[in-house]
Amino acid sequence: MNTPLPAPIVVGLDGSACSELALDWAVTEARLRRAALKLIYVVDAVAPRGAFGYLTDEVTAFGDDLLATARDRAAARQVPASTAIVCDDAAHGLIKEAKDSTMLVVGSRGHGGFHDLLLGSTSLQTAMHAHCPVAVIRPHTAPAPDEGRRVLLGIDGSPRSAAATGVAFDEARLRGIGLTVLHAWVGSLSEATAGLGGQDGLEVRARMVLNDALAPWVSRHPDVDVRKIVVKQPPARALVDASAEAELVVVGCRGRGGFTSLVLGSVSHALVHHAACPVLVVHE
Repeated sequence: MNTPLPAPIVVGLDGSACSELALDWAVTEARLRRAALKLIYVVDAVAPRGAFGYLTDEVTAFGDDLLATARDRAAARQVPASTAIVCDDAAHGLIKEAKDSTMLVVGSRGHGGFHDLLLGSTSLQTAMHAHCPVAVIRPHTAPAPDEGRRVLLGIDGSPRSAAATGVAFDEARLRGIGLTVLHAWVGSLSEATAGLGGQDGLEVRARMVLNDALAPWVSRHPDVDVRKIVVKQPPARALVDASAEAELVVVGCRGRGGFTSLVLGSVSHALVHHAACPVLVVHE
């Protein structure tokens, strides 16, 4: 019986250095999942969306060459890839192309086909609105030694956090590495005096949130080495600091509890700006 192939991984390309990093990361991810790639070059539309007729020979030639080179690089590592040039604004075009994909991969900054691709525009817009997980690939330092490679997960116990938890376990299992799960909490005087046993009580409650959220996933993935961390610290700072020792950080796009008001613009926003490794933003 043939196992169905996973949906493709969509990659936004524009020829920038971050775009090259995104391609390399996506090729590795595709090999792990035995998935194909869908390589997209988006030309910012000056006409209404869907008006494809204005593309010039120069623009299409650049896009064709860029995509052909990327397809050859993927093929060299035995990863099949299809290509497309899309006329749209960058974020909308990528979100549309990635609607039924396994994930969408973008660089943190770019140029060319993604005119003025800066954090706060395409990367954040795709991470916020895509219908699939979005990997934002940042320039980062050399990877940790094999014995130190781990996936980092930010967790808060919410349903959205549960979606990120499942993806994080899958990523750790696919890579054959451990998973570090971080729950950050910030106590207040009012909470400490509200019958919760003071600061010690708040920490106990934080550990219970973490343990309860992880229990079903640990039982499903007994082969994944899980390391739990509970810290009294703003969650964005805690995750950015911990990302320096991670291969990948996984976080939900929104949350509650330890990650109060976890929306792009707070914790996820901080990670795609400052993490020392790729960031995978997971939607519920």
